[in-house]
Amino acid sequence: MNSYLLAVTPPQNIIEKVDEYKNKYRKHTYSISPHITILPPFYIDGSLEDFEIKLSVILKDTVPEKIKIDSIDYFENGNDTNVIYFKPNGESIQYLRKIFSTCFSTLKDEIKNKYEDYPRDYNPHLTISSKVSDIDFLKIKKELINVKEVFEFKIKSIDIYTQQEDSGVWEKIKEFYL
Repeated sequence: MNSYLLAVTPPQNIIEKVDEYKNKYRKHTYSISPHITILPPFYIDGSLEDFEIKLSVILKDTVPEKIKIDSIDYFENGNDTNVIYFKPNGESIQYLRKIFSTCFSTLKDEIKNKYEDYPRDYNPHLTISSKVSDIDFLKIKKELINVKEVFEFKIKSIDIYTQQEDSGVWEKIKEFYL
């Protein structure tokens, strides 16, 4: 059974900049390029074609907007599972949550989430590093405290990715234009 996820893929220049940080601070190999997750890995309960039709219908009335990512934040989980990420500003978070809510509420009966408690706290972000040990986390957090990166781009599509079973790599298979 194929695994999928919905995400916003930033423009190439932003991907390259985020990758610079990922390459410096990565603690494990990433199997997907920089993105903002809308729906985390899930299985489709039906056909991909039917799912794509429903997704295109619900996204057709979504107005493309510019988002701004202007700070670094953290999921301080402990147990060597900390995450460091670029965080959108408040307006951008609200816009991304609206997209998430529309997708999740409409598609929840069409998908089987791999994470039972999702969407408990949807927190849109661009990951720099995950699975960071507690020791490394404090060091990296200190290094990044004064970083002032700002990324702005207009969200024009929501993308569907599928995970290749043999390699575990996530590959974008379709864009749904807003």
